[in-house]
Amino acid sequence: MEVRDLRAFATTVELGSMTRAAERLHVVQSAVSQAVKRLERELDLPLLERRREGVRPTEAGAALAEHAQVIMNGVSRADRDMAAYRNLEQGHVRIGLLHTATPLVLGPLLQRLRTVHPGLRLEFHEGMAAELVELIQLGQLDLLVVLSPVDAGGLRLDPLARPRLTAVLPPRHRLASRRRVRLRELAKETWVSFPRANPGRSWLEDGCRAAGFAPARVVEVETLAHLKTFVTAGEGVALLPAGVAEPEGATGALVVLDLLPSSTVVLACATDPHQPQGRSVAAVRCLLEDVAGTHRSGRAVRTP
Repeated sequence: MEVRDLRAFATTVELGSMTRAAERLHVVQSAVSQAVKRLERELDLPLLERRREGVRPTEAGAALAEHAQVIMNGVSRADRDMAAYRNLEQGHVRIGLLHTATPLVLGPLLQRLRTVHPGLRLEFHEGMAAELVELIQLGQLDLLVVLSPVDAGGLRLDPLARPRLTAVLPPRHRLASRRRVRLRELAKETWVSFPRANPGRSWLEDGCRAAGFAPARVVEVETLAHLKTFVTAGEGVALLPAGVAEPEGATGALVVLDLLPSSTVVLACATDPHQPQGRSVAAVRCLLEDVAGTHRSGRAVRTP
């Protein structure tokens, strides 16, 4: 059964006249008559009783008219819903966030979303890079926000920004009054960093290697929150991308200094090239590009 035939039939039953049904549907009467005949042939049942004063449904026709009305209501709702998706008035996007990338994008992304696409619903999953890559490959996430280096496992990586690495110190550190520091000056410090399986560990090891030394002692922590807590307590110093410790730097809980020589990491959006990307996902990617623009040349924040 065709939807247009059901619409013609249901309208005829409602108005009791093929002529009035044709007028409402803006078609010729013969089109309505042919639609009813097609349904009667397909169902092998008489659906209308033709009378001089008009038409009325048979018992089977009355039952079909009820079903047709339900279908028409469903089609109308579907039309409205699809229009909402086209206009990005609704949608659902599942985003994976590397825990060190969360401070760079989460707050600004939500603010932009409320302004530009308030109907879109975002679902966030924060975790380690390997876990997030597996989830997107399984189709359980739509996109990832990660920081280099990361084993993308065949995912498409689109760079968003290149935030600079900064030195993060406790507020009473001997170098806390400085605006910038050479990495070599921190050679004898205790470092707070992530386990070697975490890509964030390479920020420390690669940076120290380039500066001509190896970290003397590293305190390993699993999460960014733990890293900040350890540094605040004076248990060591750390390297983090500019912006990650900005809130604590602004309040004086941590001291964040520009690092010499300057070094950057890549903030990127990862998607699975084998999964279709809908309009909602594309819209969120555009918002991420806007948000990431604030980190393209981010400066360190230090306490006054």
